[in-house]
Amino acid sequence: MKKMMVLISVSLMLVACDPPDVAKLLTPPAKEAAEIKRNVDSEQLSRGAVLFKKNCAVCHGDQAQGAVNWQKRDKDGKLPAPPLNGTGHTWHHPMAALKYTIKNGTGKIGGNMPAFAGRLTDAQIEDMLMFVQAKWPDPIYEAWHRTDERARKTTK
Repeated sequence: MKKMMVLISVSLMLVACDPPDVAKLLTPPAKEAAEIKRNVDSEQLSRGAVLFKKNCAVCHGDQAQGAVNWQKRDKDGKLPAPPLNGTGHTWHHPMAALKYTIKNGTGKIGGNMPAFAGRLTDAQIEDMLMFVQAKWPDPIYEAWHRTDERARKTTK
């Protein structure tokens, strides 16, 4: 559990870091890319869409496009909601970090996102994340999948 918390903390701190070498992240070995399969559960996708609209769209946009100028701090020194559609940094973070952020919000690290622990179940959070990930182009999803796999191996 301690390793998981360290991994999540480091992942969240990376939000403020320089972007990674995206070209390297998006260039998988051909064999590996062919083995990555998305979850295509249409019922889960529908539930996620409804939950996203109700809980997230007000800040992240109805198409998960994020706030305008999301990389520029607002008058309070906080960063606006980033895009979740694959054009921002969400896909750089493993599943555990994404769930942690949704549950705990970003207030403790200088953000505006409220905590959803107690308001959303784990299953509802997974539904919303599946909806968001469905918006990612295949190369982005595949890069995220590799990041998530590496993170899972380091927390075992």
